[in-house]
Amino acid sequence: MVCFPAVGDFVRCHSAIRILAKKFPGHPIDVVTSPGNVAFARFMPHVRKAWALKKQHLRLGWTERRDLVAELRNENYGSAYLMTSSIKAALIPFMAGIPERIGYPQELQFGLVNRLPADWLRHLWAFGPRKTRLYEEVCSIATLGAKPTTNVDWPSPQMIIPPAELDEWRSRAGIDADKPALAIFAGDVESPRSWPMERFISIAKDYSSRGWAVWIVGGPREHDAANRIRAEVPQAVDFTTTPLIDVMYQLGASTLFLGVNGGMSHAAAALNTPCVLIFGSNLSYLHGPVNEHVRFLEPPISTPSWIEETLGVSEERVREALAGALEEARHPQSA
Repeated sequence: MVCFPAVGDFVRCHSAIRILAKKFPGHPIDVVTSPGNVAFARFMPHVRKAWALKKQHLRLGWTERRDLVAELRNENYGSAYLMTSSIKAALIPFMAGIPERIGYPQELQFGLVNRLPADWLRHLWAFGPRKTRLYEEVCSIATLGAKPTTNVDWPSPQMIIPPAELDEWRSRAGIDADKPALAIFAGDVESPRSWPMERFISIAKDYSSRGWAVWIVGGPREHDAANRIRAEVPQAVDFTTTPLIDVMYQLGASTLFLGVNGGMSHAAAALNTPCVLIFGSNLSYLHGPVNEHVRFLEPPISTPSWIEETLGVSEERVREALAGALEEARHPQSA
């Protein structure tokens, strides 16, 4: 399976992996993705192996692709599912001699892709509100079916961390397992996807004063947000400079997760961490995780702001959603 390089899109591909594992029990499923996602792939049930391929901007990267093709050819794969519909992605299984190459020909790569999901032509011309969600797209590729309209029974992404590994990380990082932790994924503070920093800071202060650990998670893009939060809440922990693999442990060990639109939010949802996610108006359906336990907050449609902005989501709504998510996690039978 050739997957997307971005974290959130890669996590969403696990729905297709779960479909294929049920459809072909006992068959190995390997994935090709970005080097960073290789660390995440081993927490995905049914994935045997992950091959790394760096994303090449404005060039094909022939040398690296040639080396990967040689390794894939030795595996004698029978089918390749192309989750990302690009010519460069389709070249890999074609050059590796994989006989069945399944996907959408969005870049008109006919021949490179030789088996198409049902209703592929309508999908090709779908724009705006008619555009297929990525979740539906990858599941349609896995099932070779058309986009369903009712009674969707496709699985949500799932990631599992072995308890022993999580305990080892807590010991290594000096984490008190008995202390509840709020993980905050603020995103890039300059992005319209983010939430006003003063509101993140207010939430962090509140939970810290109640005895919670506050963790700021993410990567280099979230480092500025971590600095701003820690300037007001010094006891908050900046995890944005830790190794990428540790992000999974941070998300898995969190009691609650508060985030915005981004890859970490998809990973937290797939790990079954109670999530409250802040999105722009009408964007959570298209871009958010499909896991049932996630609570989405969006600005009202009447909010006088650009559709991607989150200014219309109040602190009060976030506090209520976090309290509700925690209660539901503690007493799922009453939810």
